[in-house]
Amino acid sequence: MLPIVPCFVAAATLAFGQEPEEEFFRDKGKDFRGTAPETRLYWLSHVEHSHRRILEAADLAQGRAVATVLGCGAGTEIPLAELARRFERLILVDLDGPSMIEALEQVPLELRPRVELRVMDVTSFVAPLMDRITRAVDASSTAAEAFGRFGGILAELRVGEPVALPPSDLVLSSLLLSEIPRLPLTFAGRLVRARFGTEMLDAWDGSDPAFESLVRLAIEDHARLLASLSRSGGVVYYADTFARGPAYQRFPPETRARVETAVLSEFSRLGLARSAGEVSAAVSRLCVAEHPVGTEVEAYERLLAAYWQAGESTFEPLLPATELQRELAERGFTPLGAPESWWWLSYPCAIASSPGAFYVNSLILRRTAAP
Repeated sequence: MLPIVPCFVAAATLAFGQEPEEEFFRDKGKDFRGTAPETRLYWLSHVEHSHRRILEAADLAQGRAVATVLGCGAGTEIPLAELARRFERLILVDLDGPSMIEALEQVPLELRPRVELRVMDVTSFVAPLMDRITRAVDASSTAAEAFGRFGGILAELRVGEPVALPPSDLVLSSLLLSEIPRLPLTFAGRLVRARFGTEMLDAWDGSDPAFESLVRLAIEDHARLLASLSRSGGVVYYADTFARGPAYQRFPPETRARVETAVLSEFSRLGLARSAGEVSAAVSRLCVAEHPVGTEVEAYERLLAAYWQAGESTFEPLLPATELQRELAERGFTPLGAPESWWWLSYPCAIASSPGAFYVNSLILRRTAAP
């Protein structure tokens, strides 16, 4: 593992660890970086929202010594160049080193000496858990036995001390926490499939309790980390994907018909449909280059908002909405202004038939007291 990398070292000279968990994170990052450019066009609204909110948080920071980006990855939604201008030291942290090297392309050469890459786990428990999962699979004779071992491991799992990073004037956690509980289970499924030819994760009756346990641990662990990094008076920017949808399998056809009627006037204004019966076909024709991307983004956002207003069942929840904020309040953080939310059209071409968008909510908080 390479813990600290000055950004002016040539990428070709870097060597990353070969542990299974690091390889897993690099593969996940490679998949994300491989997203087609035409799909990324639909992300621009999300990126613009994110940049504006992060720079708002940066303006509220009282110091200019250190900014830290947790789970930076490729930095798609992070205004890294502007952060490097505003802070004397910018620390990027992730287990996916190659993605962070791509992120550095955002930063002008003259500012790169201010940037550090830290290739490390931002949690106290995920890398050790993945190591234990690897050993459990190796010691098992069947997939069922492996999942039985996972249940025992998770029952014993506790958070540890936060990872060691410098105190910061600004700490960013963007689209990170909601991923943390999913990664160990995805990793476990991948290992079981490779060893036994079947994943069985969905069939494992311990899957839902395991995920719920990992969510609780991840929230506690992340709150402890943010509190350990933030200086007194420091600012935390936290944004995450709290729901994914439309989750068509969760609601009846009548709900879909009601939503399509609700968006008719907007679809008509955009020149996409003239009657409620045409809305479904209009949605299926989005994302095939028939209309300007801006028109399609607006149509998708109107559609998603209508599903959101139709009830909780229309989206799959990913995180408890207020639990991290409660944990941070207990550690001396207070909100600065109201939360802001928006849509991330992550997989726009899927939205006509399956969950392809995320509901993103963002908070800016200040550390006003010791826990």
